[in-house]
Amino acid sequence: MVSVVFSRIIFRLLLLLVLSLPIQAQENYPHILLVADPDMESPIFRHSVVLVAPQNNGSALGVILNRLIPFEPGSDYQGDELLRDAGPIHFGGPVNPAVLIFLFRADSMPEASVHLFADVYFSSDRELLAEQLERPRDQSFLQMYAGHAGWAPGQLQAEIRHGGWSVVEANTELVFERERDSLWDQLSRKQRDKSI
Repeated sequence: MVSVVFSRIIFRLLLLLVLSLPIQAQENYPHILLVADPDMESPIFRHSVVLVAPQNNGSALGVILNRLIPFEPGSDYQGDELLRDAGPIHFGGPVNPAVLIFLFRADSMPEASVHLFADVYFSSDRELLAEQLERPRDQSFLQMYAGHAGWAPGQLQAEIRHGGWSVVEANTELVFERERDSLWDQLSRKQRDKSI
């Protein structure tokens, strides 16, 4: 129960943050994929691909797309009936790992969600998650993440300048890539080929 309340508080804070930004500022900050440098030493981000939503104050929020959590969701979420048959959950990042964030596609923006780009949205609202779980996966493309990544103003920009990350423009094909295990290899190879 506490985790549900905390999840809703976090979502509302994120929603307020995003909605408080001027629309023009949001459009000036495209959603990107970070591809970890092959030599990155951080065990959390090594060989990771991260969907990032830069904010107009220089901070950034994101989820690691290719880090599957190796457990059965129904057993590790305190018997949460909603998640019992929900499918795989990915490790989204080290910030608030008890909060479940989910990405999905929709024709229009559902209430209690944040628009990322194109027809891609994210949320942590349980009622919306229940609605998405009822939709066929080939329509919703639902993906769930425990936690998220976060960078203070200027922190991510510095990491990119120092070569820790390559930047790729996010698109629905990459974000919803089914072969998660090969996503980092695929993108890092493309980045290496560009630099040759």
